[in-house]
Amino acid sequence: MFSKGNKEKKSEINPNMENLTPTNYGNTDVEIEESSALIPDDVMDKEQIQTVKLVEKISAILSPYFIVIVGLYLSDASFLIGFVLVVIGILSLLKISLQDVMGLVSKAKGVIAGKDD
Repeated sequence: MFSKGNKEKKSEINPNMENLTPTNYGNTDVEIEESSALIPDDVMDKEQIQTVKLVEKISAILSPYFIVIVGLYLSDASFLIGFVLVVIGILSLLKISLQDVMGLVSKAKGVIAGKDD
């Protein structure tokens, strides 16, 4: 019980569990859309697939507005959290990605430093 070495090393990994880590981390939205078209017909019929795609489109339209509304509501209690949510919602509405923002920041740094890229 209080020995220095543990003579029996217990395996913390359950041998019956499968490896749950994803093998491909580089999935983009385009790849996900292309892979969603490969759903077998016996799993879902065409009407269900159309319904799922319609719900995805509606969700993509409404979620930025929801983020902005929640940000405006939270700005009374916590200005920083509300401001961040409003900015994220507006950027999402305008379809501005993180790469676009980082490119703009790097250009601004270049202008301030006097470099012309």
